[in-house]
Amino acid sequence: MKYKKTIILLTVLLAIFLAVVSSCGAFMSKTYARDSASMAAQGVGQDLVDLFFVVPLLLVSLIFVRRNDRTAYYLFGGTVFYIMYSFIIYGFGVHFNFLFLLYCFILGLSLYLFILVVLELSGMDVESWYGPKTPIRFCSIYLILVALMFYALWLKDIVPSLFGNNVSTALAESDLLVNPVHVIDIAFALPGLILAAVFLLRKHRLGYVLAPIALVFIIILAVALTGMVIMLKVRGISEDMSVAGIFVVLAVFSSVLLVLFLKNITFKDAIKKASSQD
Repeated sequence: MKYKKTIILLTVLLAIFLAVVSSCGAFMSKTYARDSASMAAQGVGQDLVDLFFVVPLLLVSLIFVRRNDRTAYYLFGGTVFYIMYSFIIYGFGVHFNFLFLLYCFILGLSLYLFILVVLELSGMDVESWYGPKTPIRFCSIYLILVALMFYALWLKDIVPSLFGNNVSTALAESDLLVNPVHVIDIAFALPGLILAAVFLLRKHRLGYVLAPIALVFIIILAVALTGMVIMLKVRGISEDMSVAGIFVVLAVFSSVLLVLFLKNITFKDAIKKASSQD
């Protein structure tokens, strides 16, 4: 690993800060005191997922990255991207509270850490890792379909408000200027899924770098969204659990596809090639 020491240091700091923020959000009611009941419940649901799933996954994947495990690079990269994505929302979508500086630190750490991971993978001959049976077309089509699904979901809320020159009920209840999820998804995340799919279809190195990371991101995000929906149910804010079922299906299907994709990686010269780049 070319950036080994830097990646380890940033990851340890990221894990500590994320554990602190998640613990406070999950168990201290004052964290979301200024937010709506719905936003607060969703925040707690995500914090519990971050604390008991994301932080351990981040640290475990780092351990295997240090051992030059090829699949671990993707698990690690997808986890870091999920954290970066989430804390753009925390930074701009959660009302100011005593954790604000930590939100900023986590966002910055995850951003630069993700850049380092992509640089690390881009410097490797990743396209040669995969055998001829790798489900490239299937994975690409799936990423595009997921992107289109979320585009349709968000545009269904946005377009009527645009034509009516009004604010949607959900946005009005959140007491936010705009929905930061809409901004991030429409501007960055969903186009990123499509670009990763296109690069993969063309068998470009960036496709092999980004597509598995995107699958890991979708899995973790679906788990977090499920946690949010469950917490809304627990707090009596929403009785509809059907959305959670959709997210569970998304997580399971993405996990199966990730396994099918990564099982085509060859390992026989992994340690030798990665060690030569340290």
